[in-house]
Amino acid sequence: MPGVGLTKRLWMGGVSGYLLGRNLAFKHAPGAANALMRWSNVSGRGRGRDGAEAARYFASVLRDYEIIAQDAGLVTDPKELFRGRRVLELGPGNTRSITLSARVRGATMAAGWDAFDVQSRDETYLRPIYEALLADLGEPGGFPRALELTRDIRVHKDAETLRAAGTKFDLVLSRAVLEHVRDVDRLYGDLEGLLSDDAVLIHKVDLRCHGFRLNHELDFLLFPERVWRRLTTHIGEPNRVRYPDYLAVGEKHGFVPVYASSTHVIPLEDARRVRKNLAVPFRDMADDVLSVLGFWMVQVRKGHPLAARGAAATPIGPAPHARLGSY
Repeated sequence: MPGVGLTKRLWMGGVSGYLLGRNLAFKHAPGAANALMRWSNVSGRGRGRDGAEAARYFASVLRDYEIIAQDAGLVTDPKELFRGRRVLELGPGNTRSITLSARVRGATMAAGWDAFDVQSRDETYLRPIYEALLADLGEPGGFPRALELTRDIRVHKDAETLRAAGTKFDLVLSRAVLEHVRDVDRLYGDLEGLLSDDAVLIHKVDLRCHGFRLNHELDFLLFPERVWRRLTTHIGEPNRVRYPDYLAVGEKHGFVPVYASSTHVIPLEDARRVRKNLAVPFRDMADDVLSVLGFWMVQVRKGHPLAARGAAATPIGPAPHARLGSY
């Protein structure tokens, strides 16, 4: 790590100790670690986004998916995205809010896939979220209707249980999830066997530091890859994969990227200023790759009509921020 000063080295040591402690807890006591996350309502939405505020968040997320689908050319009417589709949500967090919304929008079935068991079992926690969400979507029936629609929505812990269920999904969704997947190549390999021939994938990927920074957004790329990997074997900290690699891995497994747009970027000079001090392979990446700290991506299987249009171009342009939610 040439040029990395003492302060930053001490910070890296502190981060390493934190990661090691969490990793050991999830490795040796996963049941207790997951129970603690459920008890503390770990949601992935940020603090204070429960009840009606959580419902507003999920309604916004749903509409973001629909807007991106329209911009990618998947649908003319964004509200038709889910109709007649079998939907798989990656990393649903502690509720079934998005898959519930998909059912309201006309999905024939829905399921989730999450390596961590954080789904809330507390109806007093879920009731105000689901009631407000259904009201926003114009669906009558309140909480009893939400329970009816979510009764058959199972959240699977791995690809094996998904395969055993025997469903071929038409639409895969994720928001701020792919960056936590330890083996992206394996994920896409598993999806190959779980999806229909004309399936669509819509992902929002957050490439920011997730709090692992001292004074620069790219500080978490200072850690050597082998060290970071060993410290995060059993926890969902950022995998540090950069945006072109997600597109490339998808294409390797037969998923054509037909749309990509950036959600967060830093100035090229900011990336250039720190790049020489980053660990391999990041120090050899182009400034315009390192500067992209989040993006939307739409991929389709080769049987989808849009696949013939060809891959999305890189570098990518900005997302339609003015039309998307503020979350």
